[in-house]
Amino acid sequence: MADAVRYVCAEDILCGVRTAKDLKALTELEQKHLPVITAPEKVKRNEVFEVTIEVGKYKAHPNEPGHFIEWIELYSGDTFLFRVNLSGSLSVPKVTIPVKLSHAHGPLKAWEKCNLHGLWEATREIEIEE
Repeated sequence: MADAVRYVCAEDILCGVRTAKDLKALTELEQKHLPVITAPEKVKRNEVFEVTIEVGKYKAHPNEPGHFIEWIELYSGDTFLFRVNLSGSLSVPKVTIPVKLSHAHGPLKAWEKCNLHGLWEATREIEIEE
């Protein structure tokens, strides 16, 4: 039974979290859906810095009533930092948010949810300095 579940999940685009298989050779689906995190490589502990997350940076993602990015979230490791809900054709899937980290929880991790193609994830390493 477990093998059957694994097989179904592998074939189901809405099952699990999708990531790029090869960042140097993105598929068209990955180009449209992979969240891209722009942030400094190093930040000072407890100092505010900006993080930008953009979906469709490599190839524009549709933003129409039937196909759109529902929301974007940011984590530091597994620690939740923020969520922005988007409204389809009225929104651009790009957000810039001020962030302050008190300690390193792990890499920055962005999740985004496409109403047709499910949940996508990207990460970016960041160093916290004293």
